Amino acid sequence: MPAHIIYGDSFLVGQALRQLESAGGETPLDSNRHVLHGNQVRLPELLGICQALPFLDSRRLVVVEGLLATLEGRAVRAGRTARGRRSEAPAAESLGGWEALAPAIPQMPETTLLVLVDGPVAEGNPLLRVLRPVTQVQHLTAPAGEPLARWIKSSAQQKGASISPAAIRCLADLVGSDLWTLDRELEKLSLYAGGRASSGKAVSSAPAQIEEADVREQVASVREASIFAAVDAILEGKPAVALRLLQQLPQGGRDPVYILAMVERQLRLLALARHLAEQRVPQAEMTTRLGVASQFVATKALEQARRHSWPDITWRFQRLLEADLAIKTGRQEPDLALELLVADLAGQAPG
Repeated sequence: MPAHIIYGDSFLVGQALRQLESAGGETPLDSNRHVLHGNQVRLPELLGICQALPFLDSRRLVVVEGLLATLEGRAVRAGRTARGRRSEAPAAESLGGWEALAPAIPQMPETTLLVLVDGPVAEGNPLLRVLRPVTQVQHLTAPAGEPLARWIKSSAQQKGASISPAAIRCLADLVGSDLWTLDRELEKLSLYAGGRASSGKAVSSAPAQIEEADVREQVASVREASIFAAVDAILEGKPAVALRLLQQLPQGGRDPVYILAMVERQLRLLALARHLAEQRVPQAEMTTRLGVASQFVATKALEQARRHSWPDITWRFQRLLEADLAIKTGRQEPDLALELLVADLAGQAPG
């Protein structure tokens, strides 16, 4: 089947996309690899690219980012059938013409691999329902509980280290199910444990083990990771997750003014990313234009930007300003102002 839909947790979605890209032992040449943005591409443009044969290569890879999210919440036809049952087919007008993609997919050349990637979307997403019969669909969610512990253990092993059960619990408590942050922390911890082992007198062939003390010693970086995860939860409408992550921070890392500054920073990146996306700035230039050092940060900001409208972004900035003024004028205690802000921002679903 020449078409795939991969959606859910961005870390797992990225992994699955890379596996598809390298299927068969080699990745397509740059001239045969296309990355399109769902809020910018039009159906005729997409079909034209998909119908073209690859140049000096065995296949053409076409990746469309965020197309499902652009159609999230579109109305499903509420008409009744003759027997009074609710129709399951989305109204054509609600898809803006994208319903024509479904019959076009089976007609695409076998040399074309079309992949639609997205963040979390509803199972009732109208385009997802239309495309499901003609695509291979993967819904990837971040693990929690015991599956998360197994993921941490497996990831550490892939990085050449083992990790104790206590260290797994500590890391999971501090970071949660943010796989991007867990992956970065495990990379650092594996190097740290490996360096400690190599400096010892005894040389062992066994992999270095990450201990709970190692995680605790990295508390500053884990604290930063928890703040980033909390900010993401605030902006993604997850109040319980945001408050839990903030409460898990060491006492010295709960400065409300600093946390407000982190929220403001991410909101500013989100607004700029949305502006650049609307200006059709190539993704390769996003990192530089956003003024960040990491492609991950740029990609994260772009993903969040697609889920927030301009009125929503403006309201969040206004609410942030109100909290900042309440603290600086003494109208509210910093901790209370922060808690109320988190409840407001995280309680408001992106839109």
